[in-house]
Amino acid sequence: MNRSMCSRLRAAHLARSLLLGAAISTSLTLSCSKASTAAPRVHHATGAVRSLGPGRAYVNIAHDDIPGYMSAMTMSFEPQSPSQLDGIEAGDRIAFDFYETEDARRVLTRVEKRR
Repeated sequence: MNRSMCSRLRAAHLARSLLLGAAISTSLTLSCSKASTAAPRVHHATGAVRSLGPGRAYVNIAHDDIPGYMSAMTMSFEPQSPSQLDGIEAGDRIAFDFYETEDARRVLTRVEKRR
């Protein structure tokens, strides 16, 4: 095999490798962008407020079973804004909705005091 033929084979191999790399990169980019645009699943729950964080930055709730998500336990939740927890105090029974972010934070979308 002469040098000219070897150079052409190397160039063809390099071109195939670059195309394959571009295809994989595009596929991963599309997969990641689809995942991040999907609406998060909202869960509905009830529970008792155990405590509120400083500035109402979070609330600890002893929640009942959340079907399809988790058994009863106490967890922290973040309000969308601190004012969302106005009128809520430790000991209150509440109904609430939340979603979980990709980094496992639980964000409240609705909080309602129960009687």
